[in-house]
Amino acid sequence: MSIAGAALFLYGVIAALSPLPLGVPLMVLGFLMIAGAIPATRPLLKRMRRKWPWFNGLVREISKRMPDRFGALQKQTDPSQSNTEAPVDKKN
Repeated sequence: MSIAGAALFLYGVIAALSPLPLGVPLMVLGFLMIAGAIPATRPLLKRMRRKWPWFNGLVREISKRMPDRFGALQKQTDPSQSNTEAPVDKKN
């Protein structure tokens, strides 16, 4: 899954340079896929969400349309939540 996430992230970087505003959501989606597969990236995701409110809102919107695994990741990295949440289940 991290390979697909990296591919989406890179495609999002390329698409961000095009006139259509599709690049940023693809980059966020790719980063969420990477964070779902590699737990070490979750603190970075939480810091990014705390620093940039627009990024936090985009993560929330994208997570609503993704499988439950990513919804749990969204809740775990939510800057308004404490760090007492259980880790994301890797079954799916």
